[in-house]
Amino acid sequence: MEQTVEKKKGNPNFGKKADTGFNQIEDINKVYQFILCQTYERYKPVDKDSGFMSTSPYPPKYQLPSEGVTLDDETKRMRRWRCLRGIDTIWVDEQDGMEPQGFEDYEMVEFTYGKLNVRAFEKNKLAVLLNFDGFEGKKNRRNDISPVYRLIDEQKDLNSQLNHLDLEYEALKTANECSDEEMIPFAYVLGINVEQSTKAIRRDFIGKAKFNPSYFVKYFVDPKNKISYVVYNAIQKGIISDSGVEGKLIWSESQKVIMDAPKGSSVAQDIAKLVMKGDETAINLVEQLKKM
Repeated sequence: MEQTVEKKKGNPNFGKKADTGFNQIEDINKVYQFILCQTYERYKPVDKDSGFMSTSPYPPKYQLPSEGVTLDDETKRMRRWRCLRGIDTIWVDEQDGMEPQGFEDYEMVEFTYGKLNVRAFEKNKLAVLLNFDGFEGKKNRRNDISPVYRLIDEQKDLNSQLNHLDLEYEALKTANECSDEEMIPFAYVLGINVEQSTKAIRRDFIGKAKFNPSYFVKYFVDPKNKISYVVYNAIQKGIISDSGVEGKLIWSESQKVIMDAPKGSSVAQDIAKLVMKGDETAINLVEQLKKM
């Protein structure tokens, strides 16, 4: 009598380490913390007495899908995935033909009030979180979407916060201590009304430094600032005009055309860019204006 061999069910690879990027033995009990990138305005209740937000600005529950299609960062191929209970890989082509029988066979990946902690041995959950298109750190996405959540790296976040504080200190120090002659050209470039009092300009200047310190520090020393202001000042004084002849920059007194000035463009900043590129007409114009 021929013996019938019953085919074993389940994944023969169960228990093997999935390639999640967290395979070190010392990580087995580590807890990885994920947090939603965006807050949700309707989940921001405010305390009536203090006026401050009283609870987390996230929905009570935010659940990722349990299956889908994405680009695998390792193989650069489009692959189907699904997160099944007791299965250590999310890739369908590695699940040995296993088919879920119902919703209870799927592993739920759910954020609670914007946060989700996953232990290192929960390989299927980690794999979903690292391969889903909404993960901030994913290299290859099937769909170009804004990041939904990120992995918290305490040391990286701390370094980032310290770097921002350093930049903010440098920007505010510069904004407070620079001379009026250094401040006003950059204030003009920043869109501050330079026709108001010097104190008012300084107030708005400090506000710009605090709002975007990295931009402020980077462009405070840009030589185009002074060039732009020289041209702007000349227009304000009526020495040159960008409105006397349509599409042209002219000398106001002689009505002689200096150069093209397309309607709607920022003449001062365009000329500054031309000077930096070595445009002879722009360079000669700025040199003349500096002497006036």
